[in-house]
Amino acid sequence: MATPMTAAQVVAQLKKWGLRYVEIPGWSSHNRNQKGAWGPVNGFVWHHTGADVRDGQAYASTTLYNGITGLPGPLCQFSIGTDGTVYLVGWGRANHAGGGDPAVLAHVQAEDYSGQLHPTRGNSNGVDGNAHFYGVEIQYSGGHEMSAAQYTAARRLSAAILDFHGWSERSVIGHGEWSSDKWDPGYAAGKIMAMPAVRADVASTLSAGPNTQQEETVALTAADLEKIRKVVWESDKAAAPKDAPDAKTNPTWQYQSYLKDTNARVRAIQVSEAAQTAAIAKLAGLAGSGVDTATVVAAVKEAIADAVVKVSVDVTGADSKGV
Repeated sequence: MATPMTAAQVVAQLKKWGLRYVEIPGWSSHNRNQKGAWGPVNGFVWHHTGADVRDGQAYASTTLYNGITGLPGPLCQFSIGTDGTVYLVGWGRANHAGGGDPAVLAHVQAEDYSGQLHPTRGNSNGVDGNAHFYGVEIQYSGGHEMSAAQYTAARRLSAAILDFHGWSERSVIGHGEWSSDKWDPGYAAGKIMAMPAVRADVASTLSAGPNTQQEETVALTAADLEKIRKVVWESDKAAAPKDAPDAKTNPTWQYQSYLKDTNARVRAIQVSEAAQTAAIAKLAGLAGSGVDTATVVAAVKEAIADAVVKVSVDVTGADSKGV
């Protein structure tokens, strides 16, 4: 049992755990606190939206923020788009958990269970879950796997909450583990309601710590790569000399692209780093030798001059270096 985080504290946790987030306007004071208690909190519930969402921010700022007929918003505190962005929808009591099994609540409060939780009560005859849980709506139907970016973000978000409260992974449950009339999240770890596997992944994420949880590289799809290829192709054509052969008649021509320019800049940075390293080594060699300032300055200049090289990249991609 714990006092809920403040809005400022949750933002700090998102930053600490390297999560990309968007604040829906008004989220920090948008809640259902006038209808009942929020807290003490005991855990974090994963949900799916039940539909695949194209525009994550629009969905978060309308449906999840405002609610639906018979169920006013906010419908969660957090939502996660397909690209892994976390949307802050509300802060305080939200209509997400509904009624659930008091026996499940006792297990989560004590963190004394293993495997899958099997509730025997639901929304109509259970205890109020909205008072006890944070909730995240993951924007996918549940009939297939959530995206890799969503799963990564959901694990990190869980770890951020657990880290703040000092909870273990047993404080993370699926909606279907809370309420007997729910089955979400679907296909959270390869199959419907695989929460033991989810908790194992959350435990690993939490154990690794926030310093290793900065933006992970998400595998690009074929469509993504084609978009990148088209952008690079157009930028190459724009940068090509006027007398360059037409790519359609000479497909082996390689334009002087922005990517090559970036490569050259990276090499220049590496050269500068080598120069500084050499200068530091030179200084270390002079330490305690009793030489005067002018000698030290001259030695540093000499070290930098020795390390600096000019780097150029020609249109074929071959490197040429000269002093």
